[in-house]
Amino acid sequence: MLAFIGGSGFYNLGKKICEHTIETQYGTVVLHEVELNGKKLLFLPRHGEKHAIPPHKINYKANIAALKKMNVSSVFCVYASGIISDYEPGDLIIVDDFINFWMPSTFYDDFSSGVKHTDFTEPFDKKLQTTLVDVAKQKGIEIKKKGIIATTFGPRFETKAEISALKNMNANLVNMTCGHETPLIHELGIPQIAIAVGTNYACGISKKQLTQEEVFEALEKRKKDVVSLLEELIKRYPK
Repeated sequence: MLAFIGGSGFYNLGKKICEHTIETQYGTVVLHEVELNGKKLLFLPRHGEKHAIPPHKINYKANIAALKKMNVSSVFCVYASGIISDYEPGDLIIVDDFINFWMPSTFYDDFSSGVKHTDFTEPFDKKLQTTLVDVAKQKGIEIKKKGIIATTFGPRFETKAEISALKNMNANLVNMTCGHETPLIHELGIPQIAIAVGTNYACGISKKQLTQEEVFEALEKRKKDVVSLLEELIKRYPK
């Protein structure tokens, strides 16, 4: 079964069938089994249904461990992202890579059962990316490529100096969740695809002060397109 992880702006999806309460060694997670366009999938709103969980308080380990226990076949993630370069507000971008040097995000907190250093040459599944490009073309939805997300802690927006440094590191997008979530998904061997929604120009790139309202407004404008892409992906990955 495909799993969809939604962030800001994605708090419900399709028709709810039931809830699964999953106990993991990292905590308890509630996953929503929903029906979308006649197909079933698991839905996880990473900030909670009322956006009550800020990015630095999300229990990423429990979330991803719960998906693994449910034997998901692949994960489709959406990330609201500030734009550093290459893109414009409202763009949908396939995420190819991420940067996160600042917070450990791993299931391997000790090596008592053996040394574990996971390869991250391709953190996102190429087959899924190719399929998504094909789906977007079929739907007439423009989707851009080569997104590199730098992930910060949040919940504050980044400073001009921070954005300048991230730009020098070749990041073209910035957000507060991707780099904490993706390593865990990849460590457990779950195929993942991610789309960034370019919501606003980052601090220093924008000539005005940033607001959370502009982020939510940009997401709302592209939410229908994201769901449309997901509906077609479900058709192609029915299990």
